[in-house]
Amino acid sequence: MPKRVVSKRARSQPAPARPADTTNMLGGQNRSPLYHQIYLILRSRILDGEYGPGDYLPGERDLEALFQVSRITAVRALNELAGEGLVVRERGRGTRVQFVARGIVARGPVEPGFPGGGLRDGGEKVSSQIWADVTVHEFNYLKANRTVAEALKLAEGDLVQYAARSWRFESRPFNFVLTYVPEDIGRLWSKKEMETYPLGTLFEKHGVRINLVQEQVTATLADMLLSQRLEVSAGSPILKIKRIAFDAAGRPIEFVTGFYPPDRYQYEVTLPRKGGHVRGRPETL
Repeated sequence: MPKRVVSKRARSQPAPARPADTTNMLGGQNRSPLYHQIYLILRSRILDGEYGPGDYLPGERDLEALFQVSRITAVRALNELAGEGLVVRERGRGTRVQFVARGIVARGPVEPGFPGGGLRDGGEKVSSQIWADVTVHEFNYLKANRTVAEALKLAEGDLVQYAARSWRFESRPFNFVLTYVPEDIGRLWSKKEMETYPLGTLFEKHGVRINLVQEQVTATLADMLLSQRLEVSAGSPILKIKRIAFDAAGRPIEFVTGFYPPDRYQYEVTLPRKGGHVRGRPETL
């Protein structure tokens, strides 16, 4: 698996749990300029937390080698990030991330009567026939990077089950979902089962009960990987949902990042009232 190139000036960074195959990231047939494609890739990694506040991005020469582009193209991509306020360009040191991610809103408990029988992978409420159209692009056990370890309350480097899957409905993909599960839970099922069932069903089959879900709904732009998986143009707006599921003991058992073309996906939320009030401030929900 190709490794991400990190600038010699950069602080030590854990390798991302999500495979970073840059060979297919830039599309020669894509009308978007190369510098803008690189900008989208780096921007996505900053917003995902792969590069945290204070971390340094790969240097200009590193980006040249990584993406096989000119120095001018690499510089322009970094300048675009600086112009957006996500990074600071420091002479003699490199490009430092200054973006601070926003918090996660707690949506409340998963109720047995939730419409559609409960939350599915990434929150889909769709008919069961869609699950037959799943494609498992990647399935492996990887060492958790900082972002995954924090989400699942594991030690950095602990093994997690990683899967990248997508579903098609009426011949078109409507999502691309990355899932991370603690190793001891992931060993309960096989790759073959993941080619058949949504993750929520696998939890139920093996006696693992989801008691609470936290979700963060944002938006992003499609890089070349999302462009290929979702069959959209690079730079297209994409709905992005991050989800952490907890069992009855409060242990995180699932960390999901899902990507959805807004014209093919509908997001519906039901907020149960407990004791006469909704958890969290109404204006934030």
